[in-house]
Amino acid sequence: MLSLKEDTMLGNIPSHWQVRPLRELVKENQAGDWGAEGGPHMVDVLRSTNLTRRGHLNLSDVARRSLPPQKAARLELRQNDILLERSGGGPDQPVGRVGFVSKHMPGSAFSNFLHLLRPDPSEINPLYLKWILWRVNQTKRILRLEQQTTQLRNLNFRDYMSMPLPVPPPAEQEAIAQVLDAADEAIERTRAEMKQVERLERGILTDLLSRGLGESGVLRNEDDHITTPIGKLPAAWELRRVGNEFDLQNGFTLNEARRPVYRKRRYLRVANVQRDALKLADIAELEAKDQEFALRELQVDDLLVVEGHADRMQIGRCARVTPEVAGMAFQNHLFRLRSRGRVNPYFGAIWLNSTYAQRYWNGQCATSSGLNTINQRMLKNMIIPVPPPREQEHIVQIVQGVRTAKEALKTKLTAQESLKAGLLHDLLTGRVRVGVTTSPTTSV
Repeated sequence: MLSLKEDTMLGNIPSHWQVRPLRELVKENQAGDWGAEGGPHMVDVLRSTNLTRRGHLNLSDVARRSLPPQKAARLELRQNDILLERSGGGPDQPVGRVGFVSKHMPGSAFSNFLHLLRPDPSEINPLYLKWILWRVNQTKRILRLEQQTTQLRNLNFRDYMSMPLPVPPPAEQEAIAQVLDAADEAIERTRAEMKQVERLERGILTDLLSRGLGESGVLRNEDDHITTPIGKLPAAWELRRVGNEFDLQNGFTLNEARRPVYRKRRYLRVANVQRDALKLADIAELEAKDQEFALRELQVDDLLVVEGHADRMQIGRCARVTPEVAGMAFQNHLFRLRSRGRVNPYFGAIWLNSTYAQRYWNGQCATSSGLNTINQRMLKNMIIPVPPPREQEHIVQIVQGVRTAKEALKTKLTAQESLKAGLLHDLLTGRVRVGVTTSPTTSV
C-alpha cells in the first residue's frame, strides 16, 4: 500500500489543484504481448529498448513479430498513448520509463514488458500526464513501487495506478505541457548541433592528420604526398618515434606506503585522464618525499597517456596537462610525455588520440588478469609524424576552434537541462504558475 507524507508523488501542490489517482485519468490500459517469431500476421512490436530516457520513442530498431489480427488491433498504438515500462530497469535506471506516442502508428503493438496507458482527454491533457509520469520516474520516487524478483524489476501496478498525481485546471495543464515541450525541443536542437560538430571534428581530424595544411592554410594537394609505413602523408612531414621526441616518465605505484600522512601530494588517476580532456571532480592524495615528487611533478603541456585499462579501446587515451593540474603528480597506470621541443604538445595529443594510434594499441597491448596494458617500449616505438612547426600550429588552431564550439554547445546543453529540471519541479508542483491570470503564487 502506497503511503506519502505529501499531497502527491511529486510533492505538495496549491490548494485549488486536484489530487487524482492515475487510474481515474486513463480511459484504458492494456498489457502487451511479445507474440511469435513468425506467422501470417506480422506487426512492429515495441520493446523496452525503444523507450528513451527522455520520454520519447526510438524507432530505429523495432522487432517484427506475429500476433493474431484481433489482438494486434487491440494493441495498436494511437496518438497520445503512453507506453509504460512495467518490467525491466537496471542498476542506474529504475523501472517505469515512459514513451509518448505522438502520432497514430498503424501496424504496431508492444511487448509484454510494456503496458499501455491511454489518457482520457476529458480528465487530463495527455502531454501533461506524460510529463508527470516521466518526472515520477526521474525523481526515483518510483522506487517505492518496485518489486524485484530474479534480478528483474517489476512495477507494483496496482499501487502505480493508485498513486496520487497533481491535476491543475485544464488551461494550466496545457500551458505547462507547452513550456516543457519547448524546453525539450530546445535541448534536442542543441543535441543535434553537437552531433553535427562532432561529425565535423572527426572529418577535420581525418583530413588534417593525413593531408596536412600548405603555406596558404588549405589542405595540401595529394601530389605533395608520399607513401610511408603508416600510409600516405605529406612529403614535408618527418616520421619519428615517440621516444625520440618526448621524455617519458612513469607514475607513482600506489601501496600502503603512499597513504597520505605528512607530505600530502595531489595526483591524477586513470579516471581523471579521458580522451582529450581531464576530469577533475575527484582528485586523490598520496604520500611522497620532495625528491621523488619532483621527478613526477606535472607541468603545463605535459601529456598523460593511459597505460592500463579493462576496456581495450581506452588504452593509450591521452590528455594534455592544463594549468589547473600543473604541480600535481600521477599514478603508475599513466605515462607522462614531455616534448623535447619539435612536437607541439597539442598536436602530439591529437595524434596520440587518432584512429591510427588506437589501431596501434589494439595490435600491441597485452592482457593480464582482465587488464589491457602497454609498456614504455611500446610507447617509445610508436611512430609520430612531425610536420613543420608552422603547420603544426595551423592544425592546432583549427582543431581548437572546432573544440571550442563543441565545448560552448556542451555548456549550453548543461544550462538547458538544468533549466528544464527546475521547470519540471516548479511547474508540476505549482510553485511557478503558467496559463493563469491571477494566482497567489508566482506567475510567468
